[in-house]
Amino acid sequence: MILPKGYCLQNGKYCLIEVIGQGGFGITYSGVWNTEVKGELGAVKTAVPICIKEYFFKDYCFRDPATMQVRVHSETGRRLFDKFRERQIQEARILSEVHHPYIVNVLEVFEENNTAYIAMERITGRSLKSLLEDEGQLTEPCALKYIDQIGRALEFVHAKNILHLDIKPGNILIDEHDDARLIDFGVSKRYDIDNQETSTTTLTLSKGFAAIEQYDSDGLTGFSPRPDIYSLGATLYNLLTGCVPPESILRVTKPLTEPSRLNANITPRTEHAILRAMQVNPADRYASVREMLDDLDIPPYPERKDQPVAATGQTTQRAPLTNDDERTQLLTADVEETALLTPAEQPTPTRRRKGKRRVLIPLLIGLSVLIGWAASYLIGGSKPVPTNEPTANLLLQSDAGSDRSPFDPPTVAPSSAADKQAEKHQSEEKKADKKTEEKKSDKAETTTRDDASSETSNARYVALVASGKMKMERGAYADAKRDFASAKEIKVTEEVIRLSLACDDRIEEDNVRARKALYEQGMPFGSYTIVRKKQNGRYGAIDAQGIERIRCIYLSVGRSENGRAFEREDHLYDIYNANGTMVARGLTTY
Repeated sequence: MILPKGYCLQNGKYCLIEVIGQGGFGITYSGVWNTEVKGELGAVKTAVPICIKEYFFKDYCFRDPATMQVRVHSETGRRLFDKFRERQIQEARILSEVHHPYIVNVLEVFEENNTAYIAMERITGRSLKSLLEDEGQLTEPCALKYIDQIGRALEFVHAKNILHLDIKPGNILIDEHDDARLIDFGVSKRYDIDNQETSTTTLTLSKGFAAIEQYDSDGLTGFSPRPDIYSLGATLYNLLTGCVPPESILRVTKPLTEPSRLNANITPRTEHAILRAMQVNPADRYASVREMLDDLDIPPYPERKDQPVAATGQTTQRAPLTNDDERTQLLTADVEETALLTPAEQPTPTRRRKGKRRVLIPLLIGLSVLIGWAASYLIGGSKPVPTNEPTANLLLQSDAGSDRSPFDPPTVAPSSAADKQAEKHQSEEKKADKKTEEKKSDKAETTTRDDASSETSNARYVALVASGKMKMERGAYADAKRDFASAKEIKVTEEVIRLSLACDDRIEEDNVRARKALYEQGMPFGSYTIVRKKQNGRYGAIDAQGIERIRCIYLSVGRSENGRAFEREDHLYDIYNANGTMVARGLTTY
């Protein structure tokens, strides 16, 4: 259930207009920010267009229609809800620190209705993915401009020890000034001064754009810009070829097709940069985004100022936007599909939708000289007729070696010669039709094999998920997690990620219970609990996770001014404060 049109947040500061996107983790609204602009004539009220992202974990949440509060169905759902809400808040905090001309700006993050909201700059534009779907392929100067702008944004966030980890056309917006803007830091990671990870996010990735180290939970423990460099190279590959590259983990058996084989207009310099950025081994890639950008022949374009104002100079005009244009939104289940190469077939780039290929309809010379001259005259004075027939090019091949213009009048020939030419033409038509049918048959067989393989994979995925759910019901969470891990190898979906997380939580709960069962629990002590270990009968303290924070080696425990006094084997006392820190050692009394 969405919030109604006109609904206001933060006591009327923000008002919603309509939903512009929603997925498994949230809803994105267009809205206005009601504020005041102060000038010489005083304060003038104004409404600034913005976007507001509402965290709404749809599989575990519902909205109370009376209060509009977001509620959670169960305690398990509450833990997952809280985990992903922290993720959204983290995204907002990271974005609030990275103000850059080519990154969407966050205005505020706040909590209301028992959930979290992000108020952010509204960009009038469309996603690069949507643009690519219309264009098929981008021209190299256009693609390089967008890559340079996103590359600069990445340079900026990398300088702050932040990795984006989800660079792809769907997370790049093209605004009304034809500039690229980076969005969605929902799976980003932050690292400290020692390059150690200080934030944790759920492992999600986009097939074809994610580096191989992103498939390993331990592959991103230290900061390195190379995962984002791989994704930037994969994005450039996609923009110039119209094909999503194969998954990095599959490239041992499914090699990456050279971009120039899919688009002959790609220059060697650009192809070299793409292939180096997309090396499977991280050490073989560029060491920094700047090194990659310097290797590209970036065309000059108007520089954007620090504030999101219109760029000067000429920009490329794009098709009008529609209501379906994608805008910034939370992680959805729309994982990028992988274009897998097979030995029998190379990927075919998406054709441009703008402009049909014009071909000539060949003339059949026949019947009489007069008709031949008339037909030649009429066609010679007209433009080529567009056609989409697949055999048109094949029919033209018979004249490919001739220097005579197709608009020149045909040479007068005896009737018998005309008959022979007509028979020859008919024979060529039959051959062309036969070749076309053979190609269609081969393509149908390939499609059938692919469909069968896809159906088998989907059936195995469904069976693994169903098996995992049954094991969860029996309490066999470790076995269930193995099923979900196998399902995730087939395809990564929101459902299987959520179920895996639920198993992790239940496994940890079982582990906590098992650890606590080793002790007789006593009185609380700060955030700890005084316990007596069953194995040796000695006293100590554990935390909420059942982990010993004060070792169970003491004969007894009593109160003291500074906390608790634990009696040692030698009948002296160690004093611990409520934080579990020893503040005195070996006292004779307390």
